Amino acid sequence: MKMKKYIVTDIRQALEQIRKDLGEDAIILSTRSFRKGGFFGIGGKKFLEVTAVVDEKEEKKKEDLEVYKLQELLVKSKEKRYEEELTEIKQMLKEMKTMVLSIKREDLSEDLKALSKAFEIQDIDSEISNKILEYIRLSYGNLKVDETILEKLTDYFQPFLKTEIPILQGVVMFVGPTGVGKTTTLAKIAARLKLVEKKNVAILTLDTYRIAAAEQLKIYANIMDIPMRVAYTPMEAKIELEAMRSFDVVLIDTAGRSPNNEIQISELKALAETISPNICFLVLAMNYKYSDIKDMVKRFSVAKFSHVILTKMDETKSYGHLLNVPYTTGVPLAYVTNGQRVPEDIIEANRIELSHLLAKEVLRSVRSS
Repeated sequence: MKMKKYIVTDIRQALEQIRKDLGEDAIILSTRSFRKGGFFGIGGKKFLEVTAVVDEKEEKKKEDLEVYKLQELLVKSKEKRYEEELTEIKQMLKEMKTMVLSIKREDLSEDLKALSKAFEIQDIDSEISNKILEYIRLSYGNLKVDETILEKLTDYFQPFLKTEIPILQGVVMFVGPTGVGKTTTLAKIAARLKLVEKKNVAILTLDTYRIAAAEQLKIYANIMDIPMRVAYTPMEAKIELEAMRSFDVVLIDTAGRSPNNEIQISELKALAETISPNICFLVLAMNYKYSDIKDMVKRFSVAKFSHVILTKMDETKSYGHLLNVPYTTGVPLAYVTNGQRVPEDIIEANRIELSHLLAKEVLRSVRSS
């Protein structure tokens, strides 16, 4: 086992020296900041003492070191217009890779404790919170939490907020639990496709459990001059889709299903396998508890959803699910809805804009706590 100490001015300089001397498998054991020079230690230059270790036999026991190497966080994005921002994010995540994952609350400064509490208020996943807080602590020490940190928080959130706006063509299915607004969301997207993108759109509904849902969708379809059909079984849906082959896009509305009802989930699985949609949206509400979100994601995975839509942003003050849902599902966030108006209250998911929005809410939580 080889151990070395480094006296540096910032954590990036330490990471470069550690990688050069000890290699990529090195682990940071401890960091300590101190000042040197000045008048009786006041006003001197700030330095950082970093201790790192590497097992030369490559037989490491992480429990003996009581630290964990940080997992790779880089999310590969297909959005070419964000290439420059992604380059910076990649560099930041590369530096975060060797840092300690779990942190103790008492190790944080008062400002970072306040930030940690704000993360909790916003219901941000604790693993995400720990990674961001530890990166800030090791990089800056005591970073004052005020408006000047807004840009930094925006940058830190982005790697966890995977977004993608899919090209809607062929068969597009909407699935999710009851009461999340699938039908209204489908109508909003149908209006965009028809009125803005000038596509030839049709609607197929299998939500025959609730008469009101079919009637509501029929009203929207009539107003937008979009043909709508009803199917009662997966096989009927397949036949209807065969008759709709001439349309650019067919949007399929499904009945809301309880994640705790095994029969309904089995029906959804059979439907998804029979239809094999080009795009499948899992629709979830932002006013759910995170524990419920994780359970729903697990249950609705039978539909093999490709993207997520978050609804009811206007009905909650906690925006942590903007990070949590893409992080938990591993699939991108496509749209966010923030009201009942059709077609206005829906926005395309933009990683930078949503990260900035969440950062603002975190700072608001800091001020109010």
